[in-house]
Amino acid sequence: MPVRLGRSGLILGAEKREGDGHTPAGIFPIKRIVGKQKRKIRNLEYIEIRKNSHWSDSPSSKNYNQLIKHKEKGAVSLWDSEIYELFVVIEHNTNPAKAGFGSMIFLHPWNEDKPTSGCVGVELKWLEELVSQLDGNKFPFLVIVETEENF
Repeated sequence: MPVRLGRSGLILGAEKREGDGHTPAGIFPIKRIVGKQKRKIRNLEYIEIRKNSHWSDSPSSKNYNQLIKHKEKGAVSLWDSEIYELFVVIEHNTNPAKAGFGSMIFLHPWNEDKPTSGCVGVELKWLEELVSQLDGNKFPFLVIVETEENF
């Protein structure tokens, strides 16, 4: 499926830093899917967000790179943007999150003809199809690598 990557291209996950515009390269297990609608996801964690759902991307926060159920300084509302309609958490710097090493890296809907800020963007129809096929018992993962097709 065609995707859009970060404006600065790919970088090794260990070199990723907050706000650098890179998409981390690597192999990431698919563990969590987040969205605004009720969904049945086979054997994977699904989190239905609400109006008060935020994601902290402030390196100084104790909640850095975590989904939180309240607004705090540096947290991004997940409710106010269509790119958070449905997304897969790319498990980069999530357990535990190391301050400043990158946050909010998702596979999310993206209909623009320009790069993302570091996520992997894909048309919603492709994301819906992918999510419908996932089964946690089959240990799905996302591989983000540079290929000639990235150019």
